[in-house]
Amino acid sequence: MRFITAKQIVGLSLAAALAGCGGSGDSTSNNQPPSSAATPQTTVGQITGFGSVYVNGVEFDTSGSAYDVDDSIASDDSALAVGMVVKVQGSVNADGRTGSADSISYDDDIEGIVQGLAEDVNDPNIKLFTVMGVSVQADRNGTNFEGEDDPMFSFDTIMEGDNVEVSGEFSGDVLIASYVEKQDADDDEFEAKGTVDQFNGSDQFVLILVNDSTLDVTVAAGAEIPSTGVVDGQFVEVEGTIPDPANSPDSILATKVELEDHDRIGDSDDDEVEVKGTLNYDLDTGTWSVMGIELAFNDNTEYSPETLADGIADQSAAGTYVEVEGQYVDEVLQVHEMELEEDDLEFKGDVESISATDARDGTITLSFGLATGTVEVQVTPDTMFLDDESVNHYDLTSIMMDDKLEIKARLADDGLFYASSLHAEDDLGYEIEGPLGSISDVSISVLGVEFMIDMNTMFENGIPGPEDYVEVEDDDGDGVADYVEIED
Repeated sequence: MRFITAKQIVGLSLAAALAGCGGSGDSTSNNQPPSSAATPQTTVGQITGFGSVYVNGVEFDTSGSAYDVDDSIASDDSALAVGMVVKVQGSVNADGRTGSADSISYDDDIEGIVQGLAEDVNDPNIKLFTVMGVSVQADRNGTNFEGEDDPMFSFDTIMEGDNVEVSGEFSGDVLIASYVEKQDADDDEFEAKGTVDQFNGSDQFVLILVNDSTLDVTVAAGAEIPSTGVVDGQFVEVEGTIPDPANSPDSILATKVELEDHDRIGDSDDDEVEVKGTLNYDLDTGTWSVMGIELAFNDNTEYSPETLADGIADQSAAGTYVEVEGQYVDEVLQVHEMELEEDDLEFKGDVESISATDARDGTITLSFGLATGTVEVQVTPDTMFLDDESVNHYDLTSIMMDDKLEIKARLADDGLFYASSLHAEDDLGYEIEGPLGSISDVSISVLGVEFMIDMNTMFENGIPGPEDYVEVEDDDGDGVADYVEIED
């Protein structure tokens, strides 16, 4: 990696127009009376907030809902948490922002011991580890951390050997965690999903996990198994213990083997479905999926932006974050509409003002120490609220003036910034990431916020130019950029 200082850019003066990007949104209030024209719908996505339950930007009334949480009946949404990926069966009103939940179901993706914990070499806000051979990625500003008996459990305190439950979505072979819960000290039960292989007809088989890693499974005497028995090719969830985690971490003694659906929809055939997640393309089968749900496109599929259709045709859309709507038929989601919702902007600043229509809808203005300029960010029911120290539900009513927030956002077609995640911070310093506005020998501007440059400013990957995305850090809030990096 190459660093240079501002001494080497004397006389440099560059400017770049703010580039538009895909996505859409609005900041209208969701305090609208429910419409009578409600449409039955199955919704799959992360929980982003409570006060009802918010999933995929829809506020679901849960007053009549049934709850299935980790195969147990729950009485209310106190058994749920921000970041959990859930399936909501119910209806959505004509406003597209409110609805009613008939049932909410949640099942973690994997539960086991944290191994190989490391910080991403390119981003200190990302941690990588494995759980029973499954690669997991956690994000300081996109993963909700909770502890059953450890209120201090967080991105910063997760440790090698912790027993954790993880919920999220697979991007390729990596489980992108949106929720990580540390299990209590006495919990020695582990869970994994995969395909049965090499069953010996008695009590042993190999479980092939989603990323093709394997677990050797021994079925304990008296274990609960499917009524049809265990058969090669079944997709199952295995629950049990690891008798020798030090020497045989990939061998599990199963107390329960349960048949599972291959995707998160299950038996909702012919249902209207909405799902948000990362697009995955399987080269071997030539199929697309989101949240493990297979997709099918046709000539009537609508894309936003329209160029997204080209990304499907040449597979370059793999890895992008989208919202998909369609009809689920024969275990395939027939796509009616697909919209790009990529986040490529980040802000860490102080709350200068809040204009809120309710606890989940409003505008936050951020300032950046002594830097010149502010940024307005729209908060919607789609925004995930995260606070490592909050014991209650966190929303706009919890935020105070001068609070430090780190926000991931996108620029929508209407020219506004929409927050996908909002994380309460308590450290010093300011950051902004986005397209370069201008740069000279004395200052740099990103998204209308201007930082000074001096002889101590460090540049990584060279001097940014037109159309570059950059991250600017001001560690002490003096208005002078300490660090400037060109981002991908």
